[in-house]
Amino acid sequence: MSSEKRILQVKGKSTASAPERLSESAPPPWLVLVVDDDPDVIAITRLNLRHFNFGGRALELVSASSSAEAEQILRTQPGFALGLIDVVMERDDSGLQLVRFIRETLGDQRIRLVIRTGQPGLAPERYVIDHFDIDDYKEKSELSAQKLYTTVRSALKSYRDLTTIDITRQGLETILDAAPGMYLQPLDSFEAFYSGVFTQILGLCHLGAHSSVRIANGFLAMFSKDEITIKARVGEARLEKTTPPVRENLTATETVIPLRIRDEVIGMFYLEHSQPLDPLAVHLLRIFTGQVCVALQSLRVQLELRQAHASAIQMLSEAAEAKDVHTGEHIQRIVHLTRRLSLAVGLAPEIAELYAEASQLHDIGKIGIPDHILNKPGPLDRAEFLEISSHARIGGLIIKDEKNFRIAREIALYHHEKWDGSGYPEGLREEGIPLAARIVSVVDVFDALVNCRPYKRAWQVEDAVKEIVRLSGTHFDPRIVAAFERLYREGGLFELSQ
Repeated sequence: MSSEKRILQVKGKSTASAPERLSESAPPPWLVLVVDDDPDVIAITRLNLRHFNFGGRALELVSASSSAEAEQILRTQPGFALGLIDVVMERDDSGLQLVRFIRETLGDQRIRLVIRTGQPGLAPERYVIDHFDIDDYKEKSELSAQKLYTTVRSALKSYRDLTTIDITRQGLETILDAAPGMYLQPLDSFEAFYSGVFTQILGLCHLGAHSSVRIANGFLAMFSKDEITIKARVGEARLEKTTPPVRENLTATETVIPLRIRDEVIGMFYLEHSQPLDPLAVHLLRIFTGQVCVALQSLRVQLELRQAHASAIQMLSEAAEAKDVHTGEHIQRIVHLTRRLSLAVGLAPEIAELYAEASQLHDIGKIGIPDHILNKPGPLDRAEFLEISSHARIGGLIIKDEKNFRIAREIALYHHEKWDGSGYPEGLREEGIPLAARIVSVVDVFDALVNCRPYKRAWQVEDAVKEIVRLSGTHFDPRIVAAFERLYREGGLFELSQ
C-alpha cells in the first residue's frame, strides 16, 4: 500500500457527511480553426476528421470562409490549438496576412498553423516558410485523409508539448512567487498560512487558460492523534469544520498529497476534481507541497523562538515583581496602555504588540535598587533620587543589546528621557529618544499618577490626563500626547489603569 493511501487510515470517525462525488464529464475537445473560401474543402475536412481523437480528446472544428471572419472568431474565441489556413481567399495573400495577424497582433505563439493551398504558384512553399511563422505547408492535392490525419495529429502533439512546457513554467513561477509569502506570514497565523497555500494550489490546478483541470472542492486535513481538523476549503473565504471522506481507496477524481516534516506526516492535501489530474499538475503540486512543508517548519521554529522570547521576558518581569510589591499590577497596566497607545499613534498591530511585550521590562533595573529606597513612604532626598534614577542604566545593563531584546532595552534605558532633553540617563531629546520609550514614558507617568504609591495618594484620572497634556512638548512627545488625549476623550482606554 502506498504511503499516500496509508495516511488515509485514520481511526477517528467523520462528523459530517462526505461531499457529493463530482460527476465525470468528458475533457474539452481540441479547438481547430478551418479557414477556406471553398465550402467543399471545409465539408471534406469535417468528414475526414469526424472520428479523430488525440489524448482522449475529440476535435471541435470551427470554420471561416474568409480571413476577416477568421480574425473575428479568433478575437472572440481564444484557445485554438490548430489553424488549417488557405492562402488565396478574398485576396491572393489573405491566409498569409491572417498568419501575421495571429502571430503579431494577437501575439499567439502557441497555436500551430498549417498552410493549405490549391495554388502553390501564388505562395511558393520556400518563400512562405522563410517569411511567415508557420508550422507546416501542404498542397491541397496531396492532403489525403491519411495525410490530413497525420498532419493534424502531429500539430496537436506539438501544441500539447508547448502547452506542457508553458504550464510547467507558469507552475514553477507560481511556486517561486508563492514562496516569499509563505515565509512572511504573521506569527500565530496558521489559518492565514493555510488559506494562502490553498489559493496557490487552486492557481496551480487552473494553469493555462484552457486547462482541463477544474477543482471543485479542496481540503487540508491536519492530524491530531486520531482526530482530523479541517483548516480550509478551496473556493470559500471561511474556514470549514467538516471532515472530508477518509478512505483507503481513492477515485480517479480525488488526489491526496501528504505533508511531511522529516519522517513525520502531519497532514494532507485532499482535492476533488472533475477530471483526473494531469501527471504534470500532480508533479507541480508535489514540488509546491515540499515548499509548504519547509515553510511550515520555518513557521514552527519562529513560533518556538517567539515563545522562548516571551518566556524570557516573563521570567525577568516576575523577577522585578518579586522585588517590588507594587510592580506586578503596574506591569500589566503598562502592557495594556502601551498596546492601546501604540495603535492610536498609528503603529501596525504587530509592532504595537512588540512594544507592549517589551514594556514589561521597563523597570527591570529596580532589581538593583535597595528596598528601603523603593518602599520609602516619604519624599526622596537627592542622594536617594540619584540612587533610584540609576535603575534606568541598570536595566540597560541587565538586558543585553541584542536583536530580540533591542526594544526592551531601549524602553528600560530611555523611558525617563524627556522631549526637551532634561531627562536621564543620557539627556536625549525629541526624535533622538526611541519611539517605544517615548510611548512608555507617557503611560508610565500616567499610571503612576492614578495609582497609590508609598509616597503619594492616587490622582483623579481627569487630573492626571490634564497633567500629561500640560507636559506635552517639554516632558513628552506632543504627537503621542495628542493620541493619548484623544483616546481618553473617546473612552475605553484606561479600564485597567486603576
